[in-house]
Amino acid sequence: MNSSIKKLDINLAMIVQLSMLHLIQIGLKYGVFRELTTKRHYSDVLTAIPVRNKPLLKSLLDTYSKLGILEKGVNELVGSDFSYILALNSADNKYLLPDWVPLFEEIYKMVDYAFISPQHPKILMDFDKDADFWDMRLALELNNVYRRIIVSIGEIKDEMRVLDLGCGSISPVEIGKFLGPNGEYVGVDFSPGIISIAKQRIQNSGFDWVTLKEVDIKAIRPKTRYDIVIISFVLEYVDNIQKVVKNAMEVLEEKGKLIIVEPFRENYPNIEAWEFFERLTREFVEFPKKSSIIESLENDGYTYRVQELGKSILIIEKL
Repeated sequence: MNSSIKKLDINLAMIVQLSMLHLIQIGLKYGVFRELTTKRHYSDVLTAIPVRNKPLLKSLLDTYSKLGILEKGVNELVGSDFSYILALNSADNKYLLPDWVPLFEEIYKMVDYAFISPQHPKILMDFDKDADFWDMRLALELNNVYRRIIVSIGEIKDEMRVLDLGCGSISPVEIGKFLGPNGEYVGVDFSPGIISIAKQRIQNSGFDWVTLKEVDIKAIRPKTRYDIVIISFVLEYVDNIQKVVKNAMEVLEEKGKLIIVEPFRENYPNIEAWEFFERLTREFVEFPKKSSIIESLENDGYTYRVQELGKSILIIEKL
């Protein structure tokens, strides 16, 4: 299990590192750094750089500012001295997974199309319209790793009840298969396209103990109690984390576990670089802080025990 957790963390960190390199490449390609050799007014920079999608350009400049690549004053910008080193640790390289690299390269390329128009047909980041692309992304070995971790730490087995908030198209089969035929898996996702793909897989597998619901997790009010609630790579699309965590804790049985998988931003320096590319999905907000989740639990008055595994997993046991 420790090796799987390490594999997850190392690959997420590498996604951040490569995102940094691609972000710098964009600045070179579009002449951003050349324009900012002297202090310039924000509006002048937006006008001078020849891209159509000015809101995306502003997002790029804001990201550079967050990363310390630019200095931002009141309506003014100027370039900073900046260096970046891509770190490859020989002891960790055996954990690197190759299959996510081509897919993320495609996402990086989509930014070029987004600079033309946010509705460009070659941007494949819409959860419903581009459900097949998301299905490919969810099928990556990187995501299989965290699903196996969830099954292991949750000790998921037959006769248990599991609620998966933001289940996607793969987890209903890959996690749901451990619960049948006497258990119950309920998967919730707001995307009709993704739910449709998942339903076909469930039908093909004959898992009649798996139920899928097309619902926004912010609006869900389950009446059943669950042994395990899963929230994996979902909170970055939520603008009210406290509400979602509160709902998850409410439906847990005593001694039940809420398992959250996210690249918690405290643990991943420069994660803003990755976020710039994820914002091609209009629902994306930001990767969550671990502290925000803990704070929401404290504000709601729950008695709980928290265990952190690696940089990306929280296990919250309801006491």
